[in-house]
Amino acid sequence: MKHNKKTKLLGFGALLLGGVLLSSCTANFCNAQDKAHMAYPYEQGVTIYVDKEGYEAVKADENLSKLIAEEEERGIAGPAFVDDEGKAINDNVYKYVPYELGAEGQITFTASKAKGLLQPSIIDSAFSSGYAIPSVEYWASIDDFVLNAATYLSENPTAVYSPTADGRNQASADYIKGLTVEDINPYAEPDEYGADGKLSEANPNSILRNYGYVKFTGESGEFMGYYNQWANILYGSDEPGLGMDNCPTQDFLTAYENAVLNKVNSNRSCIATQDGLFGHYGAHNDWEVNISKKSWGYAWGLGFLEGLLVYPVSWLVDTFAYSFDPLLSGVGQIGALILVTIIVRGLLLLVTFPTTMDTQKMQALQPELAKLQAKYPNSNTNQAEKARMAQEQMALYKRHKIHPFRQILVLIIQFPVFICVWSGLQGSAALSSGSVLNLNLSDTISSILFDVSAPHWYYNTTGWWTALILFILMAAIQIMSMLLPRIIQKIQLKKQPKLGKNPAANSQQKQMKWVSIFIMGFTILMGFFLPSAMAVYWLIGGLISIAQTGITQLIMAKAKKKRTK
Repeated sequence: MKHNKKTKLLGFGALLLGGVLLSSCTANFCNAQDKAHMAYPYEQGVTIYVDKEGYEAVKADENLSKLIAEEEERGIAGPAFVDDEGKAINDNVYKYVPYELGAEGQITFTASKAKGLLQPSIIDSAFSSGYAIPSVEYWASIDDFVLNAATYLSENPTAVYSPTADGRNQASADYIKGLTVEDINPYAEPDEYGADGKLSEANPNSILRNYGYVKFTGESGEFMGYYNQWANILYGSDEPGLGMDNCPTQDFLTAYENAVLNKVNSNRSCIATQDGLFGHYGAHNDWEVNISKKSWGYAWGLGFLEGLLVYPVSWLVDTFAYSFDPLLSGVGQIGALILVTIIVRGLLLLVTFPTTMDTQKMQALQPELAKLQAKYPNSNTNQAEKARMAQEQMALYKRHKIHPFRQILVLIIQFPVFICVWSGLQGSAALSSGSVLNLNLSDTISSILFDVSAPHWYYNTTGWWTALILFILMAAIQIMSMLLPRIIQKIQLKKQPKLGKNPAANSQQKQMKWVSIFIMGFTILMGFFLPSAMAVYWLIGGLISIAQTGITQLIMAKAKKKRTK
């Protein structure tokens, strides 16, 4: 008994390890440019941009007036666009950096945009690790570089940004003069939230929303190339508040890049069959970003499975989704998932149907198998009886054209297909856009259900109830699809004469039962932690499995009638 338990545990462990290893072999399709586009919504810097009236109001605020006066002396606050002599080019856009200094000199940036990734994940962690924190001047200067570059690209959208030796490549003065804060800010309000405390409306055509990604790209396409170039320029500056004593060390820059990469690497939705805006990015999940088109050749370059299976699955999803709904609002993606599931399961059915028929034939042979097991009651402990029973059992299978080892071959085929379908759905850019009953298909069910702090979750504004119902339906259908063959088998065995108990038969049945329970539990668990699109896939796949079981039962019943005639 102990040996059997160890064997089961080793088998389950091998299955889990195989899943982890195989899933790690499917590559992330996101290139450096995609990651740059995804990174900026999470790390937009620390500077607030306001109009002249708003700036005067901030200066008059008793809580901020002293801060603004100090920042003006240090060159942090004031007009956002200035020429080489420091004179304002634009009198419509002003800037300042809200922050506080802690008792130990720790900088806390208080802008809402800084609270997404920079303040908690980067600055606070670096401070705890003992790294020197860059000055406020450094962060403000980086934002100046980003605004400068983004403005240049907005005037010259087809140009390749290539900064000069001082890190700048400025838009024309005439273009800059006509800009307003509405042209700059990613949201309708300067710091995301309005006076009523509610998140303001997104500003989809703003310069920073569309071109702020330049912060994390580079001239040769490398991630953070421009950022590192700007950091080096500031490191060598002799301006007050900059220079080697006030700019980040290499340790801090490495920690910064790792934190940003860790954030964007969790997003794999970069398999786009056409250029466009996709996704729900940023702290508020309201940024669509440009994801570059990927070719089949690009997929083959990443790996064999990526070219053979992962990319075709995403291509099918994209093709059907755009056909049903070119705006990718959500309904088209559901239709695409249904069709792709039917296609994938249909192709698998061609491979697995003989195995399914073998299983059904084995169920029909239960009376003969039971007699065989009764003939060798000690086969569980007696090796000679076990060998003779196995011989007769294989002879019985051969007479009825059953190939039990075909099931192993099917598992070998099904497992990589499952991993590749998962990667294809997770990587599909089309599935990262739109929503169904407020549920984003790229969000995991677990992240939605665990986030009860989200405003009005009980009103389903974040898709909370949609996620819960989807998970319950998916779990119920999966359980039914896996239990149905066993239920049918039990019903059929009730009509047959009962034989004495056989330890070998009971042990085999228990093993099959535990394997089924493990696979069922594994599927449900993965459905909870994988993107919602995968739960939809399993829901539809479960319904197909139930239908497949019913069809095979009908085929077997007809075949039995023919034999008895």
